Amino acid sequence: MVAADGKHFERKGDPNPFCAGLAPQKDEIAENARSAGVLLTLGKFRYADFGDLTWNKEMELLCPDNRVGKVDVYQTSHHGAESSKAMYALAPRVAIMDNGPRKGGTAEGWRALKASPGLEDLWQLHFAVASGETANSPDTFIANVDDPCEGKFLKLSAEPNGSFTLYNSRNKYTKSYPAR
Repeated sequence: MVAADGKHFERKGDPNPFCAGLAPQKDEIAENARSAGVLLTLGKFRYADFGDLTWNKEMELLCPDNRVGKVDVYQTSHHGAESSKAMYALAPRVAIMDNGPRKGGTAEGWRALKASPGLEDLWQLHFAVASGETANSPDTFIANVDDPCEGKFLKLSAEPNGSFTLYNSRNKYTKSYPAR
């Protein structure tokens, strides 16, 4: 657990250069600030999921120091709505956007994720209707392209050496990412 009940774990981290110019936001939803955030590890493999942590709670976890470290896979906060660029310090190889067809998956959130340094691929649970073709991943990387959806899923399999594979149940597309 890296965050829960409005608190984050205290761990020394490396300075996060992506925090420059970022400021706390006003009027955040209190319930989401109490969301749980986890860092899962399997040998060298690292996966981060911060649930619905708010902008300010992400900032506390990642600024001025990145207390989490680098990860292989980052599951987006807020269903793929915009989050701070502080998350760039996580340096994910792959991001998984856990959006709905009409929830999250904002064009701003998608663009911010795509700009993350070192990101190889952005996978999505749903095609984000409001974002259109220009702010959605190629269909290959989207589990549900129609609204209403068929309830298809993405499956992540990891190995202790740091390699991992993602599988799209809709089209049977599989992509493996070798260990770094």
